[in-house]
Amino acid sequence: MLEEGRVGTTEAIAATVYFLSSKLFVSFPQQMATVGLTAAWIVPIVSFGTGAVGFLIIAALLQRYPRKSIVEIGEEVAGPAVGIAASLGYLAFFFAATVLVMRDFSETVGTALLPRTPLSVVMLIFVLVTLAAASLGIEALTRAALLAAPLIVATLVFLNLLSLPQANFDALFPVLGPGPGKIVCHGVLHSAVTGEVMFLGVIAPQLRDGHKLRMMGVLSIAITAFFTSVSLLVFVSVFPYPFCAHIPYPGYETSTLIYVGRFFQRVEVAFVFLWVISGCIELGLGAYTSTMILARMLKLPVYRPILPAVALLGYTLAFVPPDVPTATRLDFEIVRTFGGIAVFVVPAVLLLVAQVKQSRSGRKRGRARGT
Repeated sequence: MLEEGRVGTTEAIAATVYFLSSKLFVSFPQQMATVGLTAAWIVPIVSFGTGAVGFLIIAALLQRYPRKSIVEIGEEVAGPAVGIAASLGYLAFFFAATVLVMRDFSETVGTALLPRTPLSVVMLIFVLVTLAAASLGIEALTRAALLAAPLIVATLVFLNLLSLPQANFDALFPVLGPGPGKIVCHGVLHSAVTGEVMFLGVIAPQLRDGHKLRMMGVLSIAITAFFTSVSLLVFVSVFPYPFCAHIPYPGYETSTLIYVGRFFQRVEVAFVFLWVISGCIELGLGAYTSTMILARMLKLPVYRPILPAVALLGYTLAFVPPDVPTATRLDFEIVRTFGGIAVFVVPAVLLLVAQVKQSRSGRKRGRARGT
């Protein structure tokens, strides 16, 4: 069985929170404002709530097959053909999300810090760092996430607090924006914004405390939902709708408005460096998860030999979208919409099949004892 390192509970939660929250630093707030209008901060609550329900289904499936990943469980429950098809869905989600986030991060850093540097060079640096991080293994990645977690939390807290003098909370009205029906509809439809929680299903055999899997996922989702909603509330109050729906780099634009006295301004450069750290960890986790899914599908004893090929393919595909708006639309309207089928619906079907198979085998054993 392919197994690379062991992960503790705290490290797993920190890595999952990183995985779920890094999108806050790119175009995610803009997309939420597009569908939620003045209620952009409410839509993620519905999405994360739906994602939590989906993860409970994933956890129930994983607990039926301890010490196995979601890839191996799919093949055991539904057979090799269906299992591989399900794993391809997981792989497509993680790989596409990682590639598009890499494009977003590269554009943000290029615009903020390196405006004269070609995008290909900036993205190549991200790819090389991602390749190095993913090759170190899951233990190094999760421990790096744990060490950097206070830094990223402090960044979000200071960014929101220091932006409050620019906020106008009258911009939050009407509170329900497009209406409760559309809020719920968009929240459920885009529940794949929490799809990275499937990361715990991929590394399930490597968790030291596998019996705490349900707690790890739910707590990670709850923490991320809180920071996401608060950050979006501040964003919409600083940039009232519809202006906020046309800002490609919400986090960076918000940081440029921070002004606390004549000696504390232009702090956006410091924030960008912190976002680069966050982006590298998130991209490393994405590359590792994608490669591990592929390695488990191919029954490989190690994952590192295929990591350069995955990185090269990701670097190439990142240039397919002609610009950032196209990349963000692909991420939000395709990956974060239809990705929910692969991440949440497929495990629910597998759980149902597993229950049916176990009930049938139980009845057969009962009949055999009766005879």
